[in-house]
Amino acid sequence: MKVKLINDKFLSLLGLCQKAGKMISGSMQCESAVRSGKVHLLIISEEASEATIDEFTHLCTNRNIPLIITGDKDELGSAIGKHSRTLLAVSDPVFKKLLLKKYQEIQHGGDR
Repeated sequence: MKVKLINDKFLSLLGLCQKAGKMISGSMQCESAVRSGKVHLLIISEEASEATIDEFTHLCTNRNIPLIITGDKDELGSAIGKHSRTLLAVSDPVFKKLLLKKYQEIQHGGDR
């Protein structure tokens, strides 16, 4: 059985980020935002192609932007009230901190 690496609290935080206007979604929009320095955290669906993962890993590594690869496209899209999404970019440092903290808790076995 596969362990779910994101939970409802993490997904709810994504929704709050979207409602606050601090979320960017879509490949072209995320790439532009990363290149312009607006992104504090990038989230990539586990279903993304290897090319997409490689491209955005390179972009984020060169700019010291943390990157999370988790969830499926439908989960990520649903969390922000949209259809399936492969990429989500967080443009706020407070939401970045909250999302990273929650993700790390989940990774270390807490708060499932």
